[in-house]
Amino acid sequence: MTTSEDQLLDQAVKVASDAGADLTGYTFAPVNGATQATVWKGTSPMEASADVALRLTPKPVELITRIAAAIECVGDVVRPRTLAVGQLPDGDRWWTVHLCAWIGTGAPARPDMRLLGQHLARLHLALAESSLDVTDRRLTFERSPGPAPDHDLPSWDIARHVWRDRVHAWVSLQSRQDLLQPIHGDLHWANVVATSTGFGFIDFDKLAFAPPVFDLAKLIATGMFSIGERAQFHAGKVTELLQGYESLRPLTDIERAALEGAVILLNAETARLGALYNIEGYRTRACAIGDWWITRCQRARHDPLAVRSGRRAESQADDKGLRQMTLWSDEAGQPAGRG
Repeated sequence: MTTSEDQLLDQAVKVASDAGADLTGYTFAPVNGATQATVWKGTSPMEASADVALRLTPKPVELITRIAAAIECVGDVVRPRTLAVGQLPDGDRWWTVHLCAWIGTGAPARPDMRLLGQHLARLHLALAESSLDVTDRRLTFERSPGPAPDHDLPSWDIARHVWRDRVHAWVSLQSRQDLLQPIHGDLHWANVVATSTGFGFIDFDKLAFAPPVFDLAKLIATGMFSIGERAQFHAGKVTELLQGYESLRPLTDIERAALEGAVILLNAETARLGALYNIEGYRTRACAIGDWWITRCQRARHDPLAVRSGRRAESQADDKGLRQMTLWSDEAGQPAGRG
């Protein structure tokens, strides 16, 4: 028999207190938005005491402790400071109790995209300069199972296939190996919070050793498309985000090409999760974005997401052989075959 949420909260507070946290007088309220974790915001009756976030996560206590220690070295960026870590049994399972300082004032209502780009660049620069070793936590882009052979391919699968199989290999050959370093790893919009100085980042549980553009791609894939009767791409916001980012950390041409691919692959991952957890909204969103990308490629095949324009004219990039391979036949403008 599992423990009720109120009982879990009481037990989690005790675990955090036993680990050295002073939570006397704090009141806790549940916070929405977490996927695997249960989160409460703790408020103290004393103005001098800071608010806290109390998390219950199924991830191992060793991992949470390791990541908490790792991000302590990150300066110039607002991120949670860990106050206590412990373990809580719940029937035949274990929870990791993670108490950290509460940061931010909520989700940014009308974010300054240039400023957000600068904050993310500062995070990447700080992680790159740290002695943090997370080389055992690498991202992979393995195929998820596709549709049955007797079913029509959904647009998200076509988009993924076209980019991954016909462009990603080319990008890998050009770059020899992607620029790898510690990154946030799960930078969707729920993990970006507004602060008095701009932005902060939370939930580093998926800290990874991967190309920095993956974090940028997740922001674009999860927040730069509006889904109505069809998908609408907010190209202006993406441009502002990249301008802010590149004011501190310029992207290479290879990184810009990889950024586009990561957006497409993350969209395919949204569809996979929608099928796995039976979330129709995920599948609908992925198909809408897939349709948009396929249509867009027919009109702007060399830079469909408008992320490669960058600092130089496209013609200059073409002179260096960095132009995207043709994805469509000249005759019909149809997707290239699967072979």
